[in-house]
Amino acid sequence: MTLTLRRAVVLAILAGLLVPGIFISFLTVQRQEDALIKNLNQDHSRITEILVLGMQEPLWNLSPDTGKPLLDSVMSDPRIVRVIVQDATLGTFLEMNRPERRQGKLKTLAQSVTKQGNVIGKVTVEMDDGAALASIHQSQLYFFITAGIQLALSLAFILVLLQSRVLNPLQRLMSESIRLARHDLSTPFEWRRHDEIGKLGQSLEITRQSLHSLFGELESKNRELEADIQQRRQIEQALRASEDRYRRLVESTNVVPWEANPAEWRFTYVGPQAEVLLGYPLHIWYSEGFLSSYLHQDDRHLAYKLFTEAQDLDRPIEFECRMLGTDGRLVWVMLIATAIPDESGDRHLQGYLIDISARKTTEIELNHYRNHLEELVEQRTKALAAANKELEAFSYSVSHDLRAPLRSVDGFSQVLLEDYSDKLDDAGRQYLGRIRRATQNMSNLIDDLLNLSKLTRSEVNTQAVNLSDIANEILQELGSNDPERQVSINVMPNLVTEADPKLIRVVLQNLLANAWKFTAKVPAAEIKFGATHIEGQNAFYVSDNGAGFDMAYADKLFGAFQRLHNAQEFEGNGVGLAIVQRIINRHHGRVWAKGSQGQGATFYFTLPRQVEKTIS
Repeated sequence: MTLTLRRAVVLAILAGLLVPGIFISFLTVQRQEDALIKNLNQDHSRITEILVLGMQEPLWNLSPDTGKPLLDSVMSDPRIVRVIVQDATLGTFLEMNRPERRQGKLKTLAQSVTKQGNVIGKVTVEMDDGAALASIHQSQLYFFITAGIQLALSLAFILVLLQSRVLNPLQRLMSESIRLARHDLSTPFEWRRHDEIGKLGQSLEITRQSLHSLFGELESKNRELEADIQQRRQIEQALRASEDRYRRLVESTNVVPWEANPAEWRFTYVGPQAEVLLGYPLHIWYSEGFLSSYLHQDDRHLAYKLFTEAQDLDRPIEFECRMLGTDGRLVWVMLIATAIPDESGDRHLQGYLIDISARKTTEIELNHYRNHLEELVEQRTKALAAANKELEAFSYSVSHDLRAPLRSVDGFSQVLLEDYSDKLDDAGRQYLGRIRRATQNMSNLIDDLLNLSKLTRSEVNTQAVNLSDIANEILQELGSNDPERQVSINVMPNLVTEADPKLIRVVLQNLLANAWKFTAKVPAAEIKFGATHIEGQNAFYVSDNGAGFDMAYADKLFGAFQRLHNAQEFEGNGVGLAIVQRIINRHHGRVWAKGSQGQGATFYFTLPRQVEKTIS
């Protein structure tokens, strides 16, 4: 096969650019995939190790609820498809599965959970590589597109240069040679180049001048004739192009143009798209009374008003209506009409029909969904109210049914101590005293449980609250109950925030009472209440220089009935901080603590329901 000069040059350029580009692209893609697989394996291993560490305490204490937040946090990673936490004895302990995330291959990694040298369970994590591979494939696609564009630009630049410096001059020489053969000698051959092609063109110009002198007169007449013919052709082409452009413009849209004679109630022109809109052939659209026959009966009054009042229309009007299709379906359309005068002064209508069925269907579905959502919210509200009533009934049952036997045990123990004390030895009286203290302690525990339950259900009514005033009142009350203690108190003045006054008083009461209690054995006790900025957010704090705590057990501070100190050293049931956390959570804030053994502790809390402020 004989190749032209252009094709030979293009093939050579493509071979020189494509071979290195393909090789480099293959190496780049392979390297990206290897790096992705390596990163996936590292993330898989790291997540599994985090779960193994985080599930030690929940498995050891058989407390799935404490492990569920960590499991929710891990499942927030869209690559994680399934996580199974198994107890060594009981089997499946916690499990979360998101099968809809699976897009590619699953990678499974399992590790044993050990505590104190014993295997207490196993954690299995299934990770999907589909989304990551899709991302790298997308990046690879962008890379190939960029490389393709670069190749195309390079090829285009070379071809433009070749075209302008070689091919176009050769083409021009060929064209001028053909013109000489056809006796077209009216235009001079102007060659300003001084290379070989330019000299050849100048030779052609000498030949043209020689021939021109022989055919001058005849050529002049031919030019005039050709100019006239060419002008006519251009006008005809312009007219045909204009008509074709208008026709394509009208027929390429989903908007149906139309014109109508209001006196005869029929269309005088309808765009060909109308056949697709309703399914009727165009000749039916032109029939008299088409609108009155194929409009929905509930919308025909709109057409009556449009056609009967056509003489009075001074501005475009539009309305939505339903039309009947060939298969009986209803098609929603937007009808836009304008009355314009013709050459004789009579007005006729013209406008557009726009298919809005999809939008109307969406509006109907949206209304249905909104009604369904309102019913669902009402059902959920009723279910929540029923649950609250059941919880209140349970609280009453606990308060009534458990207190009665405790009072009996405490009362009979007191009777034995008072009436039969002389018949009991010291050990018996000591046992009875321990029984009474235990029953009283259990009664206090019941009170704490009920208070904790009430705080969870109570409504939060926020308003401006001066925390400094509340702290001062609580500290004065603590000092009056223990007048022998000397405590250095520092309360930052005028700390105001938005909170529930009753609930926030409970928070400060528990935190300040703890500070007062745990500084009881310190010679120079100090208690501070103030505010500071942490991570750009205003946070309040209560600090002391008392017994403190080990930060290794900080996660147990806010659990109900969790104590980090011996009951003989410091009294209490371990519910106060749990109440504090519940109240702060109800305000959408957070609470945390820092401390060390023998060096005191600081409790921080935030109240982001409203922006905190300080009174000047």
